[in-house]
Amino acid sequence: MIEEPPLQMDLFHVGARPGAATATRPTARDRPRPTPPAPTLGLCVLGSGSGGNVTLLTCTPAPGVRPSAILIDAGLGPRTTAQRLHRAGLTLAELSGVCVTHFDTDHFRSSWMKPMAELGLPLFCHRWHLEDLRKVRNNQQLETAGLVRPFKEHTAFRVAPHITADAIRLQHDRQGTSGFRFTLACGTSVGFATDLGHATEALCRHVAGVDVLCIESNYDEGMTKRSSRPSFVNRRNLSDSGHLSNEQALAAVRRVNELSGAGNPRKVVLLHRSSDCNHPTKVRRCFGRDPALRRRVVLTEQRRSSAWVRLRALPAVRRGQQTLAGA
Repeated sequence: MIEEPPLQMDLFHVGARPGAATATRPTARDRPRPTPPAPTLGLCVLGSGSGGNVTLLTCTPAPGVRPSAILIDAGLGPRTTAQRLHRAGLTLAELSGVCVTHFDTDHFRSSWMKPMAELGLPLFCHRWHLEDLRKVRNNQQLETAGLVRPFKEHTAFRVAPHITADAIRLQHDRQGTSGFRFTLACGTSVGFATDLGHATEALCRHVAGVDVLCIESNYDEGMTKRSSRPSFVNRRNLSDSGHLSNEQALAAVRRVNELSGAGNPRKVVLLHRSSDCNHPTKVRRCFGRDPALRRRVVLTEQRRSSAWVRLRALPAVRRGQQTLAGA
């Protein structure tokens, strides 16, 4: 009777015979390395509505690189903003600047002048709004500190180390507002438009292709016409120089979607919902009519921050797949 050699126990092979090739313990070089975090866009609406508007935009371009962070509008007081920033994981001292759409008090408060001057925080506004800025109480504190940075329409300007912006003028009241296209070093982009009487083709083309589209969906037309607000307020809001209704916002988003391709915008953040003349149910019902868009929609609130919207740049192959899927 021929005896079989004894079985040898090995960490990686059971029952290997003498002389047979056996696996060796993998070295640190052989082990798969964890994938480093991808560059990331972050957006959190700290509050949006007639009581005040502030949006936080961040860009983390690479692992180990300090993120860039800016505010779009400063319509909540510095203390409230600091509290909501803290819950979002940042401080006022980490901001690189404040980009202002216009100087209505629900988009910029005079109480920001002193803390911005103390922090050395630049204020970016269009040159056509400088007259309105000079009417804001204590504006000289920023002027004296050299922190007012006017920009021009359709001219890219840097608002943070990893964030650039390009503005377009939107029709609203007398002076209008600034709409923005933000380009981030992490390979993504954001469109931002609020307080606009109507969404022009120029605006839709300006923000076409962005990964995140932030746009106001201010009122429901039926609720507005039935509201007890003064008639002149309703006439203004319903006009081409007022605000966007839910239906108008949906039409604008659809047009941007048509112009974009590649599955963009990947997220649609709806801003500035009226507390008197709109309701989340109305907004969801309106956007729910478009199956391609309804799952991308993020609603914002006046009294609390939104959930974070975090996106990574899509590889070219995946963008191509999304384009084919949407064709």
